[in-house]
Amino acid sequence: MKKILSIVAAFVALLLVDSVSAQSNTSYFMEGSYFRTELNPALAPTRGYLALPGMSGVGLNVENNFLSVENFFYKRDNQVVTALNGQVSADEFLGKLPELGKIDVNANVNILGVGFYAKRMFWNFGINLRSQTDIAMSKDLFTALKTFGNGTYDLSQISLSSNNYLEVYLGSSFPVCKFINVGVKAKFLVGLMNASATFDELYADVQPEAVQARLRGTMRFSSPLINGAAVIPGSELTTDMIEVPGLLTRVKSFGAAIDLGTEIRLLDDHLRVSAAVTDLGFIKWSNTGAATANVTAYADFNGINFSNSDEEPLTGELKATMGDTPDSYTTMLRCALNVGVEYAILRNRISFGLLSHTEFCNTLKYTELTASVNFRPLNWLSATVSHTFLNHNKLGILGFALNLHPAGFNLFLGADYIGMNWVRYESIPVPYDMKSVNVYAGIGFNFGRPKHLKADKPKKQKREE
Repeated sequence: MKKILSIVAAFVALLLVDSVSAQSNTSYFMEGSYFRTELNPALAPTRGYLALPGMSGVGLNVENNFLSVENFFYKRDNQVVTALNGQVSADEFLGKLPELGKIDVNANVNILGVGFYAKRMFWNFGINLRSQTDIAMSKDLFTALKTFGNGTYDLSQISLSSNNYLEVYLGSSFPVCKFINVGVKAKFLVGLMNASATFDELYADVQPEAVQARLRGTMRFSSPLINGAAVIPGSELTTDMIEVPGLLTRVKSFGAAIDLGTEIRLLDDHLRVSAAVTDLGFIKWSNTGAATANVTAYADFNGINFSNSDEEPLTGELKATMGDTPDSYTTMLRCALNVGVEYAILRNRISFGLLSHTEFCNTLKYTELTASVNFRPLNWLSATVSHTFLNHNKLGILGFALNLHPAGFNLFLGADYIGMNWVRYESIPVPYDMKSVNVYAGIGFNFGRPKHLKADKPKKQKREE
């Protein structure tokens, strides 16, 4: 049992994080990395590239305002215990949590990517598989887990919304004058699955003599891949629910999005200011494969009366009734604003960067500020050390990245929000004050360094000399 708890604790320690990003903020100022075009389409890499399935990158992004290792693990007597341990008071644990907890999950799988230069214009296109899920829950859920004493626990604020889609994009970065670049990326979206759940009533009333629980809510589901009725509670789940034959004829949910960015180079290219808006778009979901259901449930527990052995101490029921097929509806993507400032010294071998990242088209709006020192000792080698402020990050939480981009090969390894303070819980290392984690890696194949980038370097060195 002790080993099982240790494994669970380690697993939770990895999952309960503020941000695991599918887009590495550390890569923003790395000139050779093609990943930074995801943050700003104007920031073209120094070479063309080819990214292949299974090699070009897989990312997971979990952002929230209450789940963190520090909030759920506590130091007691030179040991680390969970928040539910009796040594941690309810006031200490619950005092750190907001009234409404929000979790945003973003997953991204790069299926294919190609980028190349045509004179001074950079073009890239590719295909990504993406998933965006928003979850909201009441603080009373954790109050019930920690105390479960007399009182009423209102959980009606719990909700779920999930978009899953295929993204096909075409982007370009080009100069509009000698010191200004602009970038644009147009995206065509194919909706694969949308699901949502909201509750008008969800509570538990706990009293000494009785316990009552009530649930009343609505679920909505739309997907050309799955029979919507099969995912409604009470339906039998089988492999027959997946409908692959004729899939292309059933796909009728489409959308569009756009990324816009710019970069301005000042002071003889020492100072660079950039800004971008990404994932500004929507998906219109068809009613093909869609279903709705009204879900109700109740449970009553009046205690056990030993004088009457025929009495049923616990009664309850879960019922789901199918609703009308929903009309077509529209959901928005999770969009972001990135603003960067960079100053380079020593012939661009070292630079200092500051990146502001704000997400604002979702249930959880937040801003974080990342400061970085970027090293470029060779034309094909870049490295970065960073620290992210705001968004509940503490000092001593660092980020690291390495990018190798010689002719023919591109390797990127990056990690943000790595804490230096680790403790052991049941002999398993746990990052005590680390609230975020970001790990991203990808391999590509470089080609075609443009002539204007080869020529710019000697001129820049001559001016500085």
